[in-house]
Order: sequence, then structure tokens, then C-alpha cells
Amino acid sequence: MNKFFKIISLLKSGFSTDQYYKSMNQALKRLNEEYTMLHYPFYRKDNDSFHDAQKNLTDFCMSRLTSIKGKQVLEIGCGNGVQAKYILDKFSPASMTCIDLNPANIKIANTEAERRGIKNIIFHIDDAQKLSTIENKSMDYIISIESAFHYPDKVSFLTEIFRVLKPGGSFLIADILTVPRKNTALRKFWKKKMHLHHWSRHTYENELLKARLHVKSLSDITNKVTQGFKNYRYWLNTMKKKNFFEDLSFKIFYSINIELNMYLLRSRRQYCVIVGEKPFKT
Repeated sequence: MNKFFKIISLLKSGFSTDQYYKSMNQALKRLNEEYTMLHYPFYRKDNDSFHDAQKNLTDFCMSRLTSIKGKQVLEIGCGNGVQAKYILDKFSPASMTCIDLNPANIKIANTEAERRGIKNIIFHIDDAQKLSTIENKSMDYIISIESAFHYPDKVSFLTEIFRVLKPGGSFLIADILTVPRKNTALRKFWKKKMHLHHWSRHTYENELLKARLHVKSLSDITNKVTQGFKNYRYWLNTMKKKNFFEDLSFKIFYSINIELNMYLLRSRRQYCVIVGEKPFKT
């Protein structure tokens, strides 16, 4: 019976954001035998596992910043916390504060941090458009990877980045941008259900300027991300077999999501990494 409810849960994932991330956590844990990051892959070599390809994307993003060693870092939209733990282990910030609006993700993050005995990382339930748990001018770096496209009020999100960054502090936003095209009524309905609020590159550049945040670089990595997804059949073939119907359900869920993501990246989306800073004088 439990397997049946898992299958139903996967089928419902396309109708709400909370259900989508619950299903994605299940699917990735099933694929990798552990919780893994929730973001897209980045291609480096053909035999990378999905987890390796996700680390590639995080490594690329971190390479766009100066060293965060010994610094105070805020991750906005931390998901299940796996990426934050990876950044903490590999890049050695003094501490990380991580927020996400989804209580289920924060529960996983806190449980896994406690299981691994990680002390210098804090997870909060908080809204990226308010950051009520974060003090003014308290952060050296802010990282937000694949979260901002869920924010209906990205202007407030940028205002909050400016508020909590120290003067001279840096930010990185990895976001999925829209290539403006006419939307059908069905697509508009689906985007509303999934809380999808994509900005174009032009809108981002204008609004960052209004928020008094200086852009240092903008990298379009759409091709690398799309190429990273192409290995998914290899990943599915390496998944351990447990139960035929459950295995099949996860594979269908995974395949549909990846094929949809690749289609959107080829036709309607850009994956961009924006790096900038809060000026010392404003």
C-alpha cells in the first residue's frame, strides 16, 4: 500500500510546487541512495553521475565568486540543504545561514545536519522576499541557485539582498530566465499552479540596476545544462532495482521531468548565472 501511495504522489507532482519538491526529493534519493541537491546538472564528462553533474554546477557557480573561506554566507532557497553542506565542506566559509520557504525541505536539512554532526550551519524557514530572520548588513556573500524563478515579487528579493549584504559584499543568482513568447491559457494556468515567475534577461538587468546592485558578470550556461541532462538514461540504468512498478514509476517521473526541462531550455528558457556586488558607497 505504501508503494501505491508513492506512485500516486509522483503522479500529482505536476500540480503544486510543494508536491513537486516532495516527489523530486523521493526520486533523487531513490536514484542516488541518498538525498542529493535539487538543482540542474552541468556537463563536464559523459560518465558523470547525476550527483556529480550537480556538483559540477555548484562548482561552476562558486568559481564565479572570489574565495568565501572564512566568510559569512547566506544561501537563499537552500532546498534540502545538501548543496549548503557541500559548499561548507569544500569551500570553508566561517558559517552558512540557509533559508527556504518549504518546511519539508528544512526538516530534511536539519535532520541530515544533525545526523552528520554539522555545527556551523543554520537552516531557517523564511521568505526570500522578506528575509525576516536575517539582520541588516550581516552577510559577506549571498548565493541563490535555482530558486528565484518561484518568487512573485523579485523586486523585493533584490531589495532584501541589498539590505542584508555588507558594503562590498557579493551575490550570485543562478536562475532560469524566460525567452519572451506568447503563453497559452493552459501554460499560464500551469505556471500559476507551479508558482513559476520567470524574468527575462532585460528585466533582470534593469531591476538589478534599480536595486543599486552592481553586476560584474552574467554567464549563459544553457547549453552546458542541457547537455548535462542528456546523460539521464545512463543514470536510470545504474539505479538499483527494488520493485518493478515502483522502479518504473520513478523512471517515468524522472524521464518526463528531464525531457520537459530540455525542451524548455531549447525553446523558452535561458539558464544564467549573475554575479555582482553591493557597492561600498551607494
